[in-house]
Amino acid sequence: MRQHCDLLGKGKVRYCFQCDAFPCDRLKALDLRYRTKYHLSMIDNLTRIKEKGIGIFLLEEEEKWKCRKCGDVVCCHNGLCLKCDLERLKMDKKYRWGETSQ
Repeated sequence: MRQHCDLLGKGKVRYCFQCDAFPCDRLKALDLRYRTKYHLSMIDNLTRIKEKGIGIFLLEEEEKWKCRKCGDVVCCHNGLCLKCDLERLKMDKKYRWGETSQ
């Protein structure tokens, strides 16, 4: 986003929600792609940061992306724990969120 936005690129705003155009068309397109592919919303995340602050947001995200089996990190790109599910990912490198590429 930073390379396509003068306000972010020049450091005039730190977060997109600080802009009068929030959410802009570019962010909406990115948000749609991330909702579809990765089960997360950039717009929702930015709204939560605005409402709760970055500290609370990060704590909530840490809990959200924690593996329920081992406590390690679950990858947002494929929904797999990088510790528990590594063999699954090795067998299907394009695996994403319950779908198989084969």
